[in-house]
Amino acid sequence: MSQLNVANLQGNSPDFKITVDKDSTLAPEGTIRFIQQKWQRIPVVNSKNFFAHKFFPLDIFTANNAGQGFIDGTRCTLSRDTSVQNSPVGGVALKMALSGNDAYTNSYNNGSVYIITPAEQGQQWTFSVYVKADRSLSSCMIYIFEVDDSGNYTNFHTSTFGVSTSWQRVTRTATFSNGNTTGLCVRMNGPTGSSTGNLWWDGAQVELSSTAGTFTGGPDYPKELARKQTGSIQYNAETTNLRLYKDLNWVNTAGTSNTGGAVGSYGTGGGFTVAEGARDTAHNGMTGTENEILHEGLRYNDGTTGDETLSATSNVRSFLEYVSSTSSSDFAFHTGHSSPGNVAWPQYLAVKVTAFPYGQVVNRIRWYKHTNMVGNVNVWGSNQDINRTNFTTKSNWTYLARLHFGGSGSGSEGSQRSESFSNTYGFRWYMLEMVDINSSALSYPSVGTQGGWAAYPVTFDNT
Repeated sequence: MSQLNVANLQGNSPDFKITVDKDSTLAPEGTIRFIQQKWQRIPVVNSKNFFAHKFFPLDIFTANNAGQGFIDGTRCTLSRDTSVQNSPVGGVALKMALSGNDAYTNSYNNGSVYIITPAEQGQQWTFSVYVKADRSLSSCMIYIFEVDDSGNYTNFHTSTFGVSTSWQRVTRTATFSNGNTTGLCVRMNGPTGSSTGNLWWDGAQVELSSTAGTFTGGPDYPKELARKQTGSIQYNAETTNLRLYKDLNWVNTAGTSNTGGAVGSYGTGGGFTVAEGARDTAHNGMTGTENEILHEGLRYNDGTTGDETLSATSNVRSFLEYVSSTSSSDFAFHTGHSSPGNVAWPQYLAVKVTAFPYGQVVNRIRWYKHTNMVGNVNVWGSNQDINRTNFTTKSNWTYLARLHFGGSGSGSEGSQRSESFSNTYGFRWYMLEMVDINSSALSYPSVGTQGGWAAYPVTFDNT
């Protein structure tokens, strides 16, 4: 290793420059000044290859942490072929053994597990992958799919090409155009007119770019990532925003006006995937009296005027004080006795389940019920800046599920009602929207009979 000590270095020529390569550093002992500097490169964290955020670009077949890989195909058999040693990117190739015309990977319209990254209308994406075959094959294809939250495609973009026995890189760039698009999937196709032969795929890359860049096989962390102090800024390629180092942590709050914290890409509530950092640890009873809450219409004084008071009943329990009882003195919810009740419909309970930046996954609600219980309930999630003035505004939330908790005359005083729902996204806030006391479940957004109801406390879980 060599060292150059320089003092009073100055260049006056327009062509004068000093080059420091990426493996070297400048270590000034005093003040260093750059004259007429117009910009400063911000360090980039996380791979530019969005495929690497969800799957393994150098081992496409192998399952990721969520147990999913490119393992299923239509009119073909997919396998992990370690016998192929000459891949230009050095990976373990995905072998596609053809058994019919128009063979393809089942990596689209197959649920949210194949959604590679959040995406939206107006963005330009490029998918590239290396491919070869054991013979010359024409009319092979790759697809980029615009998809919704469930993984169903809203639009698609294709590239058709011939494949030889030598490796080649194929690409497709697309500008997303569907307003319902929230994510991206990709697919690899065999020939449309041949049912015999084998293809091998390796080095998959998805970029938020108009061209295919140099292949990146995994996380592309900056060399000096460890050198950080309060106020350091990085560009996060995974969430496409700036992140700031403060309180001994990197937080995705730089470059946003949202004072509530980081906001993800799932729905208008901004949910985060587990891959993006959402907590998904199983935990029962994660809420309690210490949680911040906002509510509307859940208690009333049985009169024609007044606000949410306790004057008509001795309701003494907090909404989240999760205890079992059959005594009305332990009610946490009580909306009155008249029909449709003494409070306006719908009623709301918003709970901040965590302050963690990327949110907590919740997928079950447990509730100790009264004989005359609430019926249909909508569940919402949010990472927006939720407060008293905006918490009932639906545009701040992502709809998650419709649950049913028994309704009027459902009996079983004091019994626990447990309702699970499908959710894989992390939110800091969850909200229950009570819409009726109907004795039967109705699909969203239908509303049934409305009237007075009561209940004991409730809790939120992740199973």
